[in-house]
Amino acid sequence: MLKPIKRAVHFDFHTMPGVDDFGENFDASLFARQMKDAHVEYINFFGRCNIGWSYYPTKVGYPYPGLNGKNILGDVVRECHKLGIQVTGYLNAGVHHEALLRHPEWSKVNMKGETVDLDPQKPFNGNFFRMPCYNTGYADHLLAEIRELLDLDVDGIFCDCMLLRPCLCPNCTKEMLARGMDLSDEKQVTDFAEEQRRKMIRRIRETVPEDKYLFINSLPCPLTKDVATHAELECLPTADGYDRFVSQVALARPLYDTVVYMNGRFQCCWADFGGYKGKAAIENDFYDAIMNGASTCLGDHLHPNGMPEADIYRDLKEIYAKIEAYEPWTDGTRFQPEIAVLSTVPKLNQSHYGVGRILGELNYAFDILMPDGDFSKYPVLILPDEITVSGELREKLNIYLKQGGKILSTGTSGLMPDGSGFALPQWDFAYKGKDPMQIAYYKPTFEEKDLIHLPWECYEPGILLDASEEDTVFARHITTYFNPGYDGTHFNFYMPPKGETGHVAAVMNRGKNVIQVSFPLFKAYMKTFTKAHRILMKHLLAELIPQKQILTEDLPITARATLTKGEDYTLLHVKATYPEIRGTMGVIEEHNVLPAGRTVAVKGEFSSACLLPDGTPLVIADCAGYTKITLPEITGYAMICLK
Repeated sequence: MLKPIKRAVHFDFHTMPGVDDFGENFDASLFARQMKDAHVEYINFFGRCNIGWSYYPTKVGYPYPGLNGKNILGDVVRECHKLGIQVTGYLNAGVHHEALLRHPEWSKVNMKGETVDLDPQKPFNGNFFRMPCYNTGYADHLLAEIRELLDLDVDGIFCDCMLLRPCLCPNCTKEMLARGMDLSDEKQVTDFAEEQRRKMIRRIRETVPEDKYLFINSLPCPLTKDVATHAELECLPTADGYDRFVSQVALARPLYDTVVYMNGRFQCCWADFGGYKGKAAIENDFYDAIMNGASTCLGDHLHPNGMPEADIYRDLKEIYAKIEAYEPWTDGTRFQPEIAVLSTVPKLNQSHYGVGRILGELNYAFDILMPDGDFSKYPVLILPDEITVSGELREKLNIYLKQGGKILSTGTSGLMPDGSGFALPQWDFAYKGKDPMQIAYYKPTFEEKDLIHLPWECYEPGILLDASEEDTVFARHITTYFNPGYDGTHFNFYMPPKGETGHVAAVMNRGKNVIQVSFPLFKAYMKTFTKAHRILMKHLLAELIPQKQILTEDLPITARATLTKGEDYTLLHVKATYPEIRGTMGVIEEHNVLPAGRTVAVKGEFSSACLLPDGTPLVIADCAGYTKITLPEITGYAMICLK
């Protein structure tokens, strides 16, 4: 049985030829001791890089020109195993430049007939200008490399960059023509490439023993759930933004027992040798991990001449010591969601990130499910922005509603794919087609202390929706005077609200188990972060979940609170740190401080609360079915044990 992955480090090591002091300062025993001192238990360590060099005495691959017979990976495995550290062997399965230089017949051929794509407009073309096709001899070569890594006694295999690209190489072309496929149809060609990728992944799975870790990177995690032993979520917040991880982990959690948050120590992105975002930023990412039911992993890049940066691992020693001190309580706990969010595609989009942002600000816990997921344990299901309904999904939603579930849908969600109307009778609203106006407004019908009374712009076009007398209207639709664009004389740019149309913008059905918002609210929120959108969502969710898990009225909107549960205790996680936006980048240089005396109320009756890991008791009080906890001063993050 595989051990849980804890306190991990991922090393990139992609080395251009011509490094004249390659490996000069590297010492495997000192490296292992450095990792042990930093409380590291698991390492992804390079076996072969995307340039194509192997870092062990390979018989099938191409050793780095300066390797001189050394066995860097083998030595690291041996020395780390002495100290109880697991080592997974890394190789880039989707990029291998040296192999393709020697075997150009293994290269993918793109839709332009090129094997090398040097388009300067593609931002990461430095790695992916030449890629292998799995429908060539490269497949056997890759499997032979994996077997060599396994012979070095690695604990698992990490296959990177298995990206999907269309291919018109001779092998693929011959097979597609034999099937009668249209070689000019990029979708058909890409679908065939996906078939070859899936075949390659199955062969990798057959090659790697069941008692070894296996992770396939660069595919959405639903596509690897049948082959990977765990999920590693590569989220570099300074490059990808701080809104990505919470939705990615929500998608992975229902699929995998072990989910690892792989952040990066970099100021910018991978290969940022001279960039370090700092201790507080890494701590923030790791707090995000444990409060969302994930393990922690620091992404790093080893310099080709030697050892990891000493000061970074001095910081990591302190950080991982804190994480380790929490593990007697976090081990074996499960994240406690109260909402499911549906995705009909394995790759998340801006709507899903908008859900994550709003629900995070409102401190609702959620999972993201694919259509084959189990909806039944979630009291509310959100269909974000563009989830049309038919076939098996239609029947599944019908059963869910009849069994007491409730649904909130936005934009075109809930409609049939042909746009002829809503798919289920529980949506007892009249669909009047797409809004012909590109700009629309809405006016809430309810009172909220923080809501200014004015028509609020939707910021994304929606649909026209009518309510019956028995429905509950939460917002009314307001149109404008004309659409934007040039009319021959003027460019229509200034478009104030004109007035109510009789249509509605947010409405609940007479059965009080379906709410529809007429515009793609979540996508619009990620575009504008309009406060009124969040307040509208808060009001709608309160209708569907009268008693949410956590009440956080006393916390700032930037704070986050979640629950994880053990056998006989519940952990309340409260995080105060959040990024400062500098230009377009989120930056964390120091932790934010939440003053003592703020309160959080957790649903249920608990007899005690204490601050972990030291066990300091906290003041609690019963409050109408909730336990109210008075918080101490929190610098960055606090974990509280409730019994």
